Amino acid sequence: MKVIITKNYEEMSAKASRFVLAQIWRKPNSVLGLATGSTVIGMYQNLIEARKHSRADFSAIKSFNLDEYLGIDPKDKESYHAFMQKHLFDGINVKKQNHHVLNGNSENPDQECERYEQTIKQSGGIDLQILGLGQNSHIGFNEPGTGFEARTHVVELTESTRRANTKHFKNKRTPTHALTMGLSTIMDAKKILLVASGKKKASAVASAVEGRVNKEAPASLLQWHPDVTIILDEDAASGLKRDYASPFLFDHGDVEVLTENDLPKGKFITVISPHPDDASISLGAMISALAKRNRVHIIIMTTGYRSNVNGVKPEEVIKIREKEAREESKILGAKPVCLRAEFYDTKNYAIALKNDIVKLTKQFKRLRPDILFIPQQNDNHPTHMASREIGLSALDKYNPNQKEKISIYNYEGLWSLFSEKDFNTVFAFDDGIMKKKLKAISAQQSQIQRTRFDIAAKSLAQLRACVVPEQALVGYGAKAPKLGKYFELFKVT
Repeated sequence: MKVIITKNYEEMSAKASRFVLAQIWRKPNSVLGLATGSTVIGMYQNLIEARKHSRADFSAIKSFNLDEYLGIDPKDKESYHAFMQKHLFDGINVKKQNHHVLNGNSENPDQECERYEQTIKQSGGIDLQILGLGQNSHIGFNEPGTGFEARTHVVELTESTRRANTKHFKNKRTPTHALTMGLSTIMDAKKILLVASGKKKASAVASAVEGRVNKEAPASLLQWHPDVTIILDEDAASGLKRDYASPFLFDHGDVEVLTENDLPKGKFITVISPHPDDASISLGAMISALAKRNRVHIIIMTTGYRSNVNGVKPEEVIKIREKEAREESKILGAKPVCLRAEFYDTKNYAIALKNDIVKLTKQFKRLRPDILFIPQQNDNHPTHMASREIGLSALDKYNPNQKEKISIYNYEGLWSLFSEKDFNTVFAFDDGIMKKKLKAISAQQSQIQRTRFDIAAKSLAQLRACVVPEQALVGYGAKAPKLGKYFELFKVT
């Protein structure tokens, strides 16, 4: 069971939608189990947006809803048929014959439940089951006391569930019974995604995740499923006792795709740039997007004076390159810090390294990063290797025993590219952000006059956008979604 805690409902909804999109990218004809209720509305809105921007194709999926009220007409606006049409189906290109909701108005409810089970079986079973969570720990309408062996069945709703539903049935009698997939049906799904939001769900979340598996807390059964992801906001997670800090939405080998709207807000971000131009060349798009809603500092480790600038003395090269770095940072919306690391200028490498670690640790204490960008592990450029070593050592001194939850984004550069299995996160972007990235690279005039790093950086971003979807998302030869014209790659640890 993987538990991911997000700051708020919006972030929870965004992560959940990316999880669902990844399932559809990998298997376009996925069979999805769908939930209703206010918790999933934000996620569904994000899926509709993905469809509007051609990031997802729902034409081949099949879906099965968890439940429906007994005795309610599908055309009734309080029915889950109507809920799904309003909040999802009307906004995506799913085929009408491929989305299934239990018929609560059936003359023979038990027979309807059996039919539903057979239809799920004939569709190949559910690939991803999406769940909400009731305040009494029910999933679907499997109320406390429901047998773990139950298949799709008719259930009498508890008093607490009826009270929670009265807001949807103004001036009408709140249903007392419902049809629901059983716990055994839910557990048959290959993957399960549960989302929960708000303090009212905190107790139910705690019993589901950390409590004893028992019939009085139906969601606790999920602890026995081999592939469950639970995404919570901070309020829903407030009753948990264990530490679930993790930046990973997907398991090893899977790749998360981020767009500008998916990026964090209100964070302190620090970028380690070995040379004055590495930040813009390697991750200028990401920095530009992050800087709109976060505080970003670029720590330029070295002066870069070794770079050949025709006939100019080293001390003048330093002035030129640091001026260019300041202009680059201004374009990207970040603030530069020129560290002037000693290792770059001395033969006594060991002593210089220690001094540089101390200097960088002081910067971390001043900047208090939530996210640190650093050259990737297999970057073999000597200055990049040293900058990475200093960065990680300084982080250990600043953050002993991992007291602060700092995400590390390892980035690739032109000289050391990621291999196929080396990255787990993609930032997808289009022309507007690319123009900002290229403008920032062009601020490094002393460098692009000798080597067109701007052309190289744009070409790499285009190559990644062409290749990575088949390489890491949908499989070779499959049709890729339109995620962005350009990619920057990262390994988040």
